Amino acid sequence: MPEKTPTEQIAEILGVEFLPLLDPSEVRELQKALPGYQAVADDAARFAQKHKDTLKLDQVRASIEQGLADVARLEPVEHLLKKLYLSVYHQRLQATAKCMEGLYDTSRRIRDFSEAYPEIEEEGQHLLDFMKAFRPGPKKEKKEEG
Repeated sequence: MPEKTPTEQIAEILGVEFLPLLDPSEVRELQKALPGYQAVADDAARFAQKHKDTLKLDQVRASIEQGLADVARLEPVEHLLKKLYLSVYHQRLQATAKCMEGLYDTSRRIRDFSEAYPEIEEEGQHLLDFMKAFRPGPKKEKKEEG
């Protein structure tokens, strides 16, 4: 038996399945949840149970109840994963900020030594150009001549 991927292992720990993503056309075909659908679905399941002999909706009621049970099982995991995603995203932003600090420091040092060591400026020109293009803060206004 092949070893499980990390994603499959995490899904197993969380008690969910790791399924292939739906194509956009499959997503468009799904019945979209409307606000308040869970309360209405509960009411519909009770209604179907109450009038089961007349309406013969046993399969519909069972389907609604299974859907609600699946939603109740998946919502906490979804909430956890959103929090985890946000935490990882913020960590990546912090790591990127550290890299940018290094780029700023390096470009500043290149400019500091450019007169004494022109070859350093020449070799580091790509970094200076990059930093000039993405300099934070307001752009300097060009003075009009004449």
